[in-house]
Amino acid sequence: MTATPRSRRLRTLAAALVTTAALSLTACQTGTTDATGVVDSTQPPAPGTESAETPAEEQPPATEKETGTSGASGASGNSGKEATQVADRKTAKKTTSCTAKGTKVTVTDAPRPINHLLIKATNTSDTTCHLYYAPYLRFDQAQSAVPFIEESKPQAVVTLEPGESGYAGVLTSTPDGSHPYDATSLTLYYAARSGQGSTGAPSHPALPFDSVRIDSSNAVTYWQTSAADALMW
Repeated sequence: MTATPRSRRLRTLAAALVTTAALSLTACQTGTTDATGVVDSTQPPAPGTESAETPAEEQPPATEKETGTSGASGASGNSGKEATQVADRKTAKKTTSCTAKGTKVTVTDAPRPINHLLIKATNTSDTTCHLYYAPYLRFDQAQSAVPFIEESKPQAVVTLEPGESGYAGVLTSTPDGSHPYDATSLTLYYAARSGQGSTGAPSHPALPFDSVRIDSSNAVTYWQTSAADALMW
């Protein structure tokens, strides 16, 4: 059968309607069409997908209380302080005044200057000790100790490590002295750190002779670190 012009127009119109319907369906699936006819395929992200690309919110640094570093540091500081205090106490205990119990005292005649004796005190203990001021000396049963020679006072206290010695010089008499007598014994006391009296038991060193002439000019130096310094006065 030969198609008439009318039937051809109907087929053409039907094809156009099918094409239009297909285009409308595609637009609904892929996006929207703006006024210009361009399809907008941009769609908002699905809920929950933005967290994968959104950077996490910055958190403030942990405090000392949270990390516990403050307590550790404080404990370390206290430990160091306590160790220092213990060391100081040990040092204080090891350094004491020299006494007769931990020293050996000898007295010798000094060839120069004349009328002088040399006292030597040696630390025989295993700890350090100090020789404070000058030795308190008493010949025989004298009522008072021998005067100190103030000009001989050293700049620092004499300190004796184990085995070390300190010295003091004794002027026994002079031509101008009065009230001479012959002493046969000597008693030595160590001065206390406070300078008030003596400390510990006395020492009784032997004299270099059976007797030593003593008069009113009798005097003793402060403790010195060498024999030469002790005999300068």
